[in-house]
Amino acid sequence: MSQQLTPEYGEIDVLLRASARAFAYPKTPNIAARVGIRLDEEARSLTIAASFIERLRAGMARPVLRAAAAVLLVAAVVIASALVVPQSREALADFFGLSHVKIEIGPVLGPPPPILSPGSFAEPATLSSAQERVDFEIRLPVVDGTEMAADAVYVEDRSPGAEVVIAVYEEADFDLYQSANGFFGKGGIPSSDVLLKTDVHGYEAIWISRGGHIASSLDDQGRVVVETLRSVERATLLWEEMGVTYRLETSLSLDEAIRIAESLR
Repeated sequence: MSQQLTPEYGEIDVLLRASARAFAYPKTPNIAARVGIRLDEEARSLTIAASFIERLRAGMARPVLRAAAAVLLVAAVVIASALVVPQSREALADFFGLSHVKIEIGPVLGPPPPILSPGSFAEPATLSSAQERVDFEIRLPVVDGTEMAADAVYVEDRSPGAEVVIAVYEEADFDLYQSANGFFGKGGIPSSDVLLKTDVHGYEAIWISRGGHIASSLDDQGRVVVETLRSVERATLLWEEMGVTYRLETSLSLDEAIRIAESLR
């Protein structure tokens, strides 16, 4: 049996129905297209990873290369798993022993962010004023017993407690980033000549041998600081030492980059 509405509730019912008809509902998103793009990404990642593993297996057929190929094959399986499982992609840096570096492997959808100089997203500072703004000791490279004076110093302060000190060496062709929180990177499929495991003073390190990837800083919660997203067109050395994460962007070789990193005082 239907219930008779009182005049008061009847007016409310009429108003609600009129409001519902006048409300502009957002368009239904094209979920199928988004899912299709994601599936295409996963398929490409799986295909490239499988191809990489197959090449390593072929190398194992040669006795001289068998031992080395076996080691690389194990690493390739781990990386291939990271390519296929999205949750593992962001944890890829953990495989290299870096807890404050997040690396996501996969194509960059949409237009990449611009290439930015430190002066575009950080504030100019002196070395002493920068030191007053961070809780860690700023370290600089040393050559022949003399500390290298930076051409410019910047402090990136987009998030409380997530300050980044940037020392720019234009003539020496490198920029040195230092942070207590860490850095994020995203780029294409890694291979044995692009993403390498190395070390600095015995601390595990990652060497990205060329540009073409995206970088940003992380805040104290490990989240990407969106304002610092930028494209990087140089090689990058990443390592952690005494609670500080370092990022050295350069066009120099790996040996030269490590030499600079190990000279920090």
